[in-house]
Amino acid sequence: SASGGATLGYIDHGDWAGYSSLDTAGATSLTARVSSAGAGGTIEVRSGSATGPLLGSVDVAPTGGWETFTEVTTALTAGTGPLFLRFTGGAGALFDVDR
Repeated sequence: SASGGATLGYIDHGDWAGYSSLDTAGATSLTARVSSAGAGGTIEVRSGSATGPLLGSVDVAPTGGWETFTEVTTALTAGTGPLFLRFTGGAGALFDVDR
């Protein structure tokens, strides 16, 4: 189940989330806690904007349920500016991100 706090859910292809208070400078990896009863998809880690430089990406496979979470990790190349996550995949709800 979710670890508490807010879960980013109902994620569809092309959606994105920006975090102006999180700078990508010095970040070497990103770990996300995810769940998917949908198609799964990909998390793209970008710097500066949702279409900014791609720092890394990680596939999210279906986990069997919206309350069945697992962690996925990707290495990041050097970036500067705010953190943005862009979500890609097929049709319908792709996955949820818990943290």
